[in-house]
Amino acid sequence: MKHPIKESFLFYTRNIESMLLLSAVVVLPFLLIHNFTVNYIHFIAALTGGQVVSAFFNMFLLLVFLSVVQLPFAQYVQSELAGEERPIRQALRTFLDQSFAVFVFGIVYVLAVSFGMLLFVVPGVVILVLFYLTPYLTVIKKQPVQQCWKKAFALGKKHFFSILGVILLISAIEWAISVIGLFTVTYITTSFGAVFFTQLLLNVIFFPLMAVMLTMYTHKWMSESANAESVDTGRRDTA
Repeated sequence: MKHPIKESFLFYTRNIESMLLLSAVVVLPFLLIHNFTVNYIHFIAALTGGQVVSAFFNMFLLLVFLSVVQLPFAQYVQSELAGEERPIRQALRTFLDQSFAVFVFGIVYVLAVSFGMLLFVVPGVVILVLFYLTPYLTVIKKQPVQQCWKKAFALGKKHFFSILGVILLISAIEWAISVIGLFTVTYITTSFGAVFFTQLLLNVIFFPLMAVMLTMYTHKWMSESANAESVDTGRRDTA
């Protein structure tokens, strides 16, 4: 595979209609639920002084949802790379089949990340990185999530800083897009509805690109690990 970032942009532009359709069907409902739920929690927190709890709940809900909504995009990329027919149907089927199991995993995973964040932040970041690829491996290897988290842990240990770098890169891109969108809209109008729906639209448009990028990187890291194992096996057989 060529450079995953370049490949991701090319894949996204070639399949943008399908990407946006999946995003509208899967990502948009989750974003609406997240935003309305978090706004309600923020309102309660403002009345009770529980801003810390509100921030924790926002991070918790966002990471759990993130674990789930990556599934159809990972499957779409996998289907296209494998030359399968009807990749959108495959993506939605995978989402329906795997989403509950990944949702349950996501709750446990995010609780562990959150607890680690309370312990001087670093343990939470380590847990976040080590198990981050679990949903992607669930799709790529077509195995239950309870089997794939161990493989994600192994990849996470081997490519820790690479995974962390990709996560930071994606976070920076998303932040930059959100800031540009916010300044552009507020320059025209200060309407809360306009700002809200612009941020929503930007997430719907650009989230698929981020998911494609992580899927491409996961393929790259899996291929590197498989090649390294083949070399090690060959050396042992020779010896």
